Amino acid sequence: MKDEVVKYYDSIADNYDDSRFNNSYGQFIDSQERKIMDKLINHEDGQVLELACGTGRLTNYATHALDASKEMMAHAIKRHKDVIFKEASATDTGFDSGSFNTVFTFHFLMHIDEQTIRQVFEEVHRILKPGGRFIFDIPSKSRRQLLHHKQASWHGATDMDKKDVLSIINDKYSIRRRFGIMMLPVHKLPNKIRKPLIKFDYLLANSFLKKYSSYQVFELQKL
Repeated sequence: MKDEVVKYYDSIADNYDDSRFNNSYGQFIDSQERKIMDKLINHEDGQVLELACGTGRLTNYATHALDASKEMMAHAIKRHKDVIFKEASATDTGFDSGSFNTVFTFHFLMHIDEQTIRQVFEEVHRILKPGGRFIFDIPSKSRRQLLHHKQASWHGATDMDKKDVLSIINDKYSIRRRFGIMMLPVHKLPNKIRKPLIKFDYLLANSFLKKYSSYQVFELQKL
């Protein structure tokens, strides 16, 4: 599967940003992700690695970035001159143990199977410093079950809830915080009302209904 994912993203690298985030739907998600990242990461957080950085949309939060897609990362390198980049797999980064204070990744784990996710968690645990953090997003299983939604291919097929995450982390991490992203069915709303609803949607996605938001963002701490 990993080779298939890399080939796919190599093939769409040149128009990825325009097709995914240079529109009102993508900007809706991006604004909420940045609001969460602003809460979680600042310039005093030391060495910060972004896994599967893609074209560098969120790489401004990192000191280092990694991706297995050479074509995607080429765009990120152009955008972020002060970040150290590396072409490698998230399951075998090649970094020394205890290298980073924080590792984060968005829109990545949902494209790989559970076995590979476990390998990513193991590798992140290895390269994190004691007490370091791992931040990631994953589609909400609770929401998909509620809506009877199932992906037809590997693209975005993996979803989880808190129970699933706990079964993977065992005694290696603890869950510090959890956030929700996008509660409203934005893809069904008219373009002109999407932007005014971003703040309201963020509040709703982080209310007691959090597990039913489209995506869950987990902040783990290495034990």
